[in-house]
Amino acid sequence: MRSNREKYKPWIIFGSGFLTLLLMELFPVDGGGVSLIFVISIPVLIGLSIILALIYNWRAKKIEMRWKRNLLFSFSVTLLLVLTFSYFPCSESDSPCPCKVVYKSSEVLVNYRNITYDDLFVEKTKANYPLIISARKKFEKKLPEKIYYVTYDSLPSYSSFKKFAIYVLNDSIKSSNKNLLAEQLPNNNIKYTEVYKSDTISFLGTPNGFARLENEYNGYNDNGYGYITWTKTLPNYEVQIRKEVENDIYENYLFYKFLYWIM
Repeated sequence: MRSNREKYKPWIIFGSGFLTLLLMELFPVDGGGVSLIFVISIPVLIGLSIILALIYNWRAKKIEMRWKRNLLFSFSVTLLLVLTFSYFPCSESDSPCPCKVVYKSSEVLVNYRNITYDDLFVEKTKANYPLIISARKKFEKKLPEKIYYVTYDSLPSYSSFKKFAIYVLNDSIKSSNKNLLAEQLPNNNIKYTEVYKSDTISFLGTPNGFARLENEYNGYNDNGYGYITWTKTLPNYEVQIRKEVENDIYENYLFYKFLYWIM
């Protein structure tokens, strides 16, 4: 005789087809062409879940042995789970798969005591999100008011040679780059200088961070949503300074909101 639990199993199979939609809310995904995979995978998985749920509901009524019904149920759910994770768009460059994100996050939690203040300023890639979130939680009472990410790009090779951060903490300018010198100028601006690979790199800022200094930066872009870039072209390097929205990680992705909460 069939138990009352049997009536829920077709709905569980059907619900498994919507797992991709849940994963999209939980984890970051590459934009552009990669995310177009969802246009195909989501309808296919939902359609397949409907078919499998109907098949189970039909066959389960004719199968008397419980282990056979359980086998059919397990096969249906497992198939949907395997297909969901197989077709979830991932990339090794900057969009780890959900399983890797969970594994990386668990590693960070295990080594939580080893997280340093400079981990707040690691390169803001999706692969580093668990570390950044953990650092923001650990130092939540000493978070900078502003963070500017600085990159030295080589003009001949168009590759990034050095990345660091300049930040404002308690109305004081600081940097994660120990070799960067900051000099207060008579006009109240701040001149940053570093001797890097036999070249002297310098650029200007203000006591409150960076502003639109037209005579200093040949490129400036403000998208109106908190993302601002300054660009200065030198003979051998291009200095790029970026300001981003710092709390966007755990505001946009439920997994990182949960990770921040449990720490």
